Amino acid sequence: MNLYNYLTLVRGYINYILTAIIVVCSFSLPAFSQSTNFKTTLKALVVDESNSPLANATVMINGKNVGTTDAKGQFNISIPKNGTFSLRISSIGKKILTDKISSNELAGGTKVFMLQEQINTLEAIEILGLSKVDEVNKQSFNVTALDATKLHNTSMDVGQLINRVSGVRVRESGGMGSQTAISLNGFTGNQVKLFLDGLPIDNYGSSFQINNIPINYINQIEVYKGVVPVWLGGDALGGAINLVKNTKAGNFIDASYSLGSFNTHRANVNLGYIAKNGFTVELNAYKNYSKNNYWVDINVVPDIETGVTVADRVRRFHDQYDNQMLGLNVGLSNKKWADQFLVGLQLGDNHADIQTGNRMDDVFGARFREGTIVLPSVYYKKDNFLIEGLDLSLRGSFNLGKEKNVDTVYRQFNWYGESIPKGRNSWDAGGEVSKELYTYKNNNGNAALNVKYAINPTNTLYLNNTFTSNNRKGENILQPDNDFYKQPKKLQKNITGLALGNADIKHMVNQIFVKYYAQHVHAYQVNNSIYSNYEDQQNMLGYGLASSYALDNNSQIKFSYEKTYRMPTVDELFGDVINLTANPQLKPESSHNFNLNINHTFLWNEKNALAVGVDGIYRQAKDFIRYVNSASNNNGNMTQMAQNQRDVNNLGGDLEIHYAYDQRFNIRGSLTYQNLRNNTKYETSTTDVSIFYKDRLPNIPYLFGHGDISYEWRNVLFPNSSLKVGTYVYYVHDYFLRWPSAGTTSTKETIPEQLSYDASIVYSFAHGKYNIGIDGRNLTDALLYDNYMLQKPSRNFSVKFRYTISK
Repeated sequence: MNLYNYLTLVRGYINYILTAIIVVCSFSLPAFSQSTNFKTTLKALVVDESNSPLANATVMINGKNVGTTDAKGQFNISIPKNGTFSLRISSIGKKILTDKISSNELAGGTKVFMLQEQINTLEAIEILGLSKVDEVNKQSFNVTALDATKLHNTSMDVGQLINRVSGVRVRESGGMGSQTAISLNGFTGNQVKLFLDGLPIDNYGSSFQINNIPINYINQIEVYKGVVPVWLGGDALGGAINLVKNTKAGNFIDASYSLGSFNTHRANVNLGYIAKNGFTVELNAYKNYSKNNYWVDINVVPDIETGVTVADRVRRFHDQYDNQMLGLNVGLSNKKWADQFLVGLQLGDNHADIQTGNRMDDVFGARFREGTIVLPSVYYKKDNFLIEGLDLSLRGSFNLGKEKNVDTVYRQFNWYGESIPKGRNSWDAGGEVSKELYTYKNNNGNAALNVKYAINPTNTLYLNNTFTSNNRKGENILQPDNDFYKQPKKLQKNITGLALGNADIKHMVNQIFVKYYAQHVHAYQVNNSIYSNYEDQQNMLGYGLASSYALDNNSQIKFSYEKTYRMPTVDELFGDVINLTANPQLKPESSHNFNLNINHTFLWNEKNALAVGVDGIYRQAKDFIRYVNSASNNNGNMTQMAQNQRDVNNLGGDLEIHYAYDQRFNIRGSLTYQNLRNNTKYETSTTDVSIFYKDRLPNIPYLFGHGDISYEWRNVLFPNSSLKVGTYVYYVHDYFLRWPSAGTTSTKETIPEQLSYDASIVYSFAHGKYNIGIDGRNLTDALLYDNYMLQKPSRNFSVKFRYTISK
């Protein structure tokens, strides 16, 4: 039996196998449930030899990083009852403490651990500042984890932090609240899946996107390149990014406010409370506002009647953005029946003026979009569920929010904010693009089940099932008889994954997995202006493996492979009613993803560390989905449509270097090369070789990088204070907007080479309780683009105030 027939057979039985596993995990050995090792709490104090509390000491249990001590040198963690565990505590300039602790020793209340003085005891991950994310980075997958807490005193958003990962570009069409797309090793937008605490956030709507989420909202970012672990679920072609929300054990509050250029304001508060009886409250809230009236260099039409253009530098005049978000989770923690059970509600809205279309020649003065989010959710987690070694978690959410696009002003604007009627005798004929006051609900639902079973100390079984549902319904009150708005727009996806992890071989960790994808689309098709029903069912089987080998504590080799599928999103199928038009017949895309990663850390004089990492990637994609600019419509405005590009290959790699001295001085840089080529030799219905065959894919950067340097002074002005100064540089090589083989060299449109500089100064005192940060971005006022001729903000500055406390 060949491989294809074998996999077809496996696909037919996969659902039955996974169902059987769930039944076994849920009902086997119920008689042993009374003897389950429920958890207890270790309350501890870490001090030095003079009995002074040690803040920010790193705590590890059984080799897993579980956090750091607070300003009073204290930490509280949950551990299994009736067992023994390994404890490791480390702090700068102190001898590392390792101990075997029995839970029976904890009856005496708070346990005190003393760290002795010892110079030159730092490990490489501590010098590099990677202790909190080391466990994630050591996975067999090609993953990069960033500790967001180190940047909580800056004014950046989540997208700007993601932009610092090698191989990643966050492409924005403007300032705060503008449309964004993540590019990861050449795969862009929806090909890269975004998660929040392990749950896909497809259904959060426009009120929750990476360039309006403040950095304080999260603690950690995990970027999985190419191959996505089963426990994340979801369908991703080029990788996934998991945002780990800002929650901590115990009680805490983290509040901040920043203001900056272009009348920009950001406010954020995170709060956590766990009572002695387990009652738990988590609150995350933020507010964003900006006029986005930054300077742009553009050809302006002073006299709209003549259409003659002149070059000028003007401010954006119709780009205001206003957004607020509130998330509240209430429930119970540390109960016998649940480690955590939370019921939540996310509330939010946004208003965004629309200044331009897909090019800056299309300038608007009245269009806008709005969105709301009303998202109830539930979360349940229990380790040792029914039987020892079986961990279970369940998440679910449903968005009742709405999206609205308003285009009712039938006028033509120029960049000075001046306008004339479009069609002097037809005031009611339309809007700036189309006559539209369209409100719709996507009715998005998400549910994810994760099961982890430790078969024995070296073999672990993972199961995930993720279901998403979309049913768009809406109306355009200005065109009540338009049949387009009455057509069905339904999309359902289900992804089931099963993995087996093995660590039998010394220094090696392996994982093999299969994923079963199912999609059902109920939409429409148009023939001679006549609408008819269109339904499509897709069932696909993916598979892969991930393996890592540790040469020593500071060296690792990783290899991973996945045959993966990515199904179209609701916006790609049905349009976003702004600049993306519908394509209900869009097909799923697939890819063979290969990754090779080699990393090594050099350590000398116990204070110097140099980490070098090299990634090699190969992607072989079929039915590759990319956004194509369409011809101008009747109003002269250009839109986009998602289309399948049949075959695309990508061979590339990343180089990342990081040097650190004594946890004070850091310098790092990365360079990414990605060579996406069109491998479609023959176009549809022809035997002629395509003129674009082997062309590099247009409108995607192929060479880019970044670098940063920072230094931290301690005990400046006050004890337990710090002053940190850093500067950052970003580089993107020029690239073509359209196919390289189309047109002559002199007529080809390009996105020009770009080089930009940012800087930051952060002062903290009272053990980080009080903080102030100053940021400057695009200091040289360079013209910056992520998309063709859509200019990003000019030079700008901001200041941020932050207060945080935990107990």
